[in-house]
Amino acid sequence: MNKQVAQQLNIWHEFDGKGDTSIEVLEQLCRAYTTESGVPVIPEVMNITELTARLQQIRTGGAGPQMALVPADMAGYAEGAMYSEIPEKFWSMSGLPDVDIRSSMRSNGRQYGIPILKGNHLVLYYNPEIYPEAPTSWEAIEQQAEALMAKGMVPVAADLADPYCFIPFLTAFGGWPLKEGNPDLATFEMDAALRFVQRQLDQKVLASFHGPTELLDRFIAGEVGAIICGEWIYNYLDLQMRDRLLVGALPAINGNPAASMCSSIGLVFPQHSLESEQADELLSFAAYLLNESSQLEWAEQVQRIPVHSRVLDNVKSAASPARAKLITCLDNARNMPIEPVMRNVWDAMAVGLQHLTDKDAGRIMRLMKEHVNSSLIQQTL
Repeated sequence: MNKQVAQQLNIWHEFDGKGDTSIEVLEQLCRAYTTESGVPVIPEVMNITELTARLQQIRTGGAGPQMALVPADMAGYAEGAMYSEIPEKFWSMSGLPDVDIRSSMRSNGRQYGIPILKGNHLVLYYNPEIYPEAPTSWEAIEQQAEALMAKGMVPVAADLADPYCFIPFLTAFGGWPLKEGNPDLATFEMDAALRFVQRQLDQKVLASFHGPTELLDRFIAGEVGAIICGEWIYNYLDLQMRDRLLVGALPAINGNPAASMCSSIGLVFPQHSLESEQADELLSFAAYLLNESSQLEWAEQVQRIPVHSRVLDNVKSAASPARAKLITCLDNARNMPIEPVMRNVWDAMAVGLQHLTDKDAGRIMRLMKEHVNSSLIQQTL
């Protein structure tokens, strides 16, 4: 067998439509590492649904890569994807001493991932031509909603079919999807959050559009005053909108802060690849993604938030007001749980949120609870 083919390293990564510019830097860094080391690193991109399914099928015989660059909660897929644990020696060779950021990819007490970027939090993107100042509360949005709707504009929009985008509404009412490590979806807080969102949708103050397409397209076109969307989309919106884009904190609801989840994005090693003869090369590539030069590429080219503290300090000092606000909004976010059970929670919430327009919060919660209970039972069979 050709030696170079035998040494080839494959890395999976999600691709979330035209707004996902991060893949450009990953592909560039893979090419640069290949040139420097002589070991080909080949990225393969797919949507998040396919990536999730393919990782979970590895244990049952599905093909897998040696690496995947994934959101931190996918560290919880360790069993199905047969992840290797990260050896302690890596942290000294990589220069990533921050224990807190490392813990973002620790599941069941085991370190299954290496954080490369951080953030992944939701913010309020707004058009200053429509909102001269960021609306800091839903009361402020409601006060301006009638005038905006009279002009044919949508006051605020989000992708409410995506459970991650529903979380700030849940936290504003004091809810959280887990309690003591178990799903906690049929609660007073969930009921209140669902009813609030349904009322906002009914009054057309809030609209729900598909995140990677209609949500972005209509906001860029000036048809939507503000959107709740992820930090990861900032670079794309900035390129499209420039002076028509500013960033604000998520609006408070009834005086209560709406907290987004946050997480890191990092490398995991499926198929126990760190127990293979390619282990040293895999860790070498991981360290390459964490060096100052590579971290700066993520920060400068696609405006993501690096985990390297020195690089991040430099980014903050040179940031535009919009980007600086984007970074500081991370301070008010809550770490996304990465317990394996969260996979069942996300699936259950997605099932329930398909029925938001039914205006029956109780039925939505029953659907969520039934789905999560059924999926947990199936896993024990």
